[in-house]
Amino acid sequence: MTMKRILLLFLLFCGGYVHAQELDSARIHYRQGHRNVDVLFRDNRTELERFIRILREEHGTGRLENVVIRSWASPDGANRLNEVLSKRRADSLKAYLVRHAGIPDSIVSMHGEGIAWDMLRRMVAASDMLYKKEVLHILDHTPVWVFDESGRVVDGRKKQLMELRGGRPYVYMQENFFPDLRSSLSVACYRKSESPVTISRKEAEVKEPEPALQPDSVAETTSEPATVRQEATVQPQRPTVQRLAVKTNLLYDAILMPSLEVEYRIADRWTVNLEGEIAWWKNDGRHKYYQVATISPEGRWWFGQKQGNPWHGHYLGVFGGFTWYDLENGKEGYQGEAEMVGVSYGYMFPIGRRFSLEAGIGVGYMHSKYEEYLPIDGHYVYQQTNRMNYFGPLKLKFALVWRLWDTGKKKGGAR
Repeated sequence: MTMKRILLLFLLFCGGYVHAQELDSARIHYRQGHRNVDVLFRDNRTELERFIRILREEHGTGRLENVVIRSWASPDGANRLNEVLSKRRADSLKAYLVRHAGIPDSIVSMHGEGIAWDMLRRMVAASDMLYKKEVLHILDHTPVWVFDESGRVVDGRKKQLMELRGGRPYVYMQENFFPDLRSSLSVACYRKSESPVTISRKEAEVKEPEPALQPDSVAETTSEPATVRQEATVQPQRPTVQRLAVKTNLLYDAILMPSLEVEYRIADRWTVNLEGEIAWWKNDGRHKYYQVATISPEGRWWFGQKQGNPWHGHYLGVFGGFTWYDLENGKEGYQGEAEMVGVSYGYMFPIGRRFSLEAGIGVGYMHSKYEEYLPIDGHYVYQQTNRMNYFGPLKLKFALVWRLWDTGKKKGGAR
């Protein structure tokens, strides 16, 4: 596309001013199925801070002409719901910009574009994924919906993509392309002069003929502004994210109570954790027992995460657990079991490509029923049964973490 063509289409997009025009834009990404602007997701914070600062400056000088927001969704889910979702994403970004940049609501226009088929087509064309030609053939020649003579839907673009080669290309696109399709592009047009010269669409078409529509454009109107047509052709390398973490609590290990934890990521901000500790030491000759076994499941919500690595940051958790114990110092002993429930807070930070350190604390309620006994002449003499109710710290953690089971993939995929 020539620079002349880009300029003409940009002028049409921004309202037809050719005198001293400038352009700035920001691309905001969304979590799957979400409509709200999340400043902690990917590089949204950096993009928004830069763009809002420019909007404030241009509005303050009276040069801001209009702001146009276009939002898209990925092919995940039903088409109709994705159309609604893209409109809501545009509405959410508009509200965010108006509130934080202090610009008038009237100069912001929104366009919910539905599924970003055009953008997906360019991503596939720029990649070296398996079955690339077959995927491009479906994107170019299969309409979004295929109807029979009675008007019933019998086939469609998404259905064919999901069935192609057992779904392998579709899964690859889900992991590598779809996250970038869930986005909004906000473009600001500025006016530096009070004497604009208007150029009509007809004049633009005379100077530069419109190219023929691609099959994808005929099937569904999900076009982007001409000023950002080239953006998706170069795919950034997606960071590797591990789904599983194996840990050991160094504090418990130091008091001869070896520990092992396994944590699994079930969503971007949610994990489930299972920890266990056991110390089964005894000395019958001296009547000393140090026997403790604990198992504790926990659910965690993460926040303040670092870009590109959702493991690193703060978390809040809710846990429960059971403990069995037999403790004796040679003079008296206590044998029983306990149940506990509580809340936890922790922070994880990296120390290597796959290793991290985690610090945390848990507080809550514990109930225990136990028997007291005395070791006398090689025998253990029962004394009484007691109960204990306790509220306070229940966990203290400084753990070494090994992250494994990669879920992110580099550009290109397997060959």
